[in-house]
Amino acid sequence: DLVNLLVREPLTRQAYLPIFMPEDTGAVHKDRTPCTLGWHFIQRGGRLHLVYFLRSCDAVNHFRNDVYMAIRLLLWVLDEARKKDFETWDLVLPGTLTMHVTSMHCFRGTFNRL
Repeated sequence: DLVNLLVREPLTRQAYLPIFMPEDTGAVHKDRTPCTLGWHFIQRGGRLHLVYFLRSCDAVNHFRNDVYMAIRLLLWVLDEARKKDFETWDLVLPGTLTMHVTSMHCFRGTFNRL
């Protein structure tokens, strides 16, 4: 749906992919709350930018993977948009990755690996 929205409206401000839903708070199912809240894609100036919102991130064990997977997701979305509308998306390049992490932390046992 997100790719289809971008193809239909390349300059939309509404291309947001949520992963965190209210039922994921743990209060209902007593499960862990996801660290990733969602991704916002926005195309400006011939670049597809990604803003990545996280509740929490472990600097040693997960930060590198979160950055890598976010960039891979950006590249996948861009590739899928090109498949659907090559003429519009051919010259659009990957843009910036902006991450908002509310709790960037490191556990005591892994601090020396920072």
